[in-house]
Amino acid sequence: MKKRYDAILLLGLKLNEDGSAKEELSLRIQKAAVCYHKGLAPLIIPCGGKTPGTPVTEADVMEKALLALGVPQSAVQKEDRSQITVENMLNARKVLAKENPRVLIVTSHYHALRARIICRRSAGMHTGSRSAYIPYRMNPKAICLEPLRLIDYLLGYQGTDKKRPGWYLKIMYGLGIPRPTEKPD
Repeated sequence: MKKRYDAILLLGLKLNEDGSAKEELSLRIQKAAVCYHKGLAPLIIPCGGKTPGTPVTEADVMEKALLALGVPQSAVQKEDRSQITVENMLNARKVLAKENPRVLIVTSHYHALRARIICRRSAGMHTGSRSAYIPYRMNPKAICLEPLRLIDYLLGYQGTDKKRPGWYLKIMYGLGIPRPTEKPD
C-alpha cells in the first residue's frame, strides 16, 4: 500500500540569471510531478524565494513547470519567501497549518538527508523523501560541500542567530563553504 502524505515539499534551487530553472531543478520538478500523479499526496508546495539577480521566485518557476506537467493549479500552493532549507521547512509548515503533518520531500539525492533532518528537527514534521538523482558533472561543488553543510546545521549554525567562531569560519572557508554575511567572533 502506498504511503499517503499531506503534501509534497518541492525544494527550490538557485535559478539561472534569466529566471529559468537549472537542469537540476527541472529534475526535481519532474520527480515531484511523478509523485503527485502516483497519488502520494494531494498537494505540492514548491519552496523557494527570489534568487538574487533574477526576475521571479523559485516557487513561481516550479509552479509553472508543474502545471505544464499536468499538475492542476488547485494542487499547488507556493511558499515563495525562503532562501535556505531551514526556511523552506518552517515556511512550508505554516502553509500546511496542520498538527503533525506528514510530508514527502523532493530534492536532489545529495541534499535529501539534510533536508529530512531539518524537516524533523526544525519544523517538527514527519517526513519521507524521493530524490532526483543528480550526476556529479551537473553540480560537483554542491555534492562535495553537502556533508559540510550537514555538519554546519547539526552544530546549530544554519537558520539561527548563533555566530560561528573564528576558527570554525577559517576551516569552512578553506574547504569552500561560501562566506556568510556575518563576521567571525
